[in-house]
Amino acid sequence: MSGDAARDAQVRMWTVGDYDIVAEQLRPISEATVAALDIQPGERVLDVAVGSGNAAVLAARRGAAVTGVDLTPAQLDRARARCEAEGVEVDLRLGDAQALEVPDGSFDVVMSVMGVIFAPRHVAATRELARACRPGGRVAITSWTVGGWGMVWRAKVAELVPDAHPPTGPSPEQWGDPDLVEMRFAAAGLDVAIERRDFHWRYPSPEAGLEMLLTVGGPFIVVMEAMEARGLGDATRRALIEAMHDANVATDGTCALAAPYLLITATR
Repeated sequence: MSGDAARDAQVRMWTVGDYDIVAEQLRPISEATVAALDIQPGERVLDVAVGSGNAAVLAARRGAAVTGVDLTPAQLDRARARCEAEGVEVDLRLGDAQALEVPDGSFDVVMSVMGVIFAPRHVAATRELARACRPGGRVAITSWTVGGWGMVWRAKVAELVPDAHPPTGPSPEQWGDPDLVEMRFAAAGLDVAIERRDFHWRYPSPEAGLEMLLTVGGPFIVVMEAMEARGLGDATRRALIEAMHDANVATDGTCALAAPYLLITATR
């Protein structure tokens, strides 16, 4: 896949559906990230792949001067609406995590909550996080760990298309490998600390969860479209509901899908 095609695919994936609903579930991860960074009033903060603004809003509430960058115009529209509703100011810009249009060392804090991990060129994105941060500043990202819900459902879908061509470039799941993360951050001049934390996606039932994911979740929507084009729509739906039942750890009749994550913090 060419660079332009990969970019277009990313933009579409985060445009379809209703990311605000997904972001609401991710709010605790944003809260944990901002707390770990101990953002102070007056600090310059860059939120890379700002999404609908979870972490950016939290940082702005602490009195920071926040800039948010995202590849997807629809996400920036969501973030603008969110900031207006929350009564905070965030400088929102269209941009690519792999080539940030910001001066070297221009931020005290650089963060990305479940965002930069989707940039196809992982090494370039890591270098940009470090470059944007001033010497002595802090960087934090989060990533899904190996073996969590994200890998479970993708593995189920992959069983239906074993002859599919492998994706070009590294997958987002590579960010779940602490050793690889440490190597990438060290190569970018960042002194890293990695902490594993628990998280669960929660739904009234597996069936209700699947319907929600196929309605609001960009990655699920685009995968379903691709599988329907192969004539595998029904099989994919069956595989996904089977995955949700298998992964469900709730004992009260609801659905809880374990999705542990890495909270990765660093200093430059």
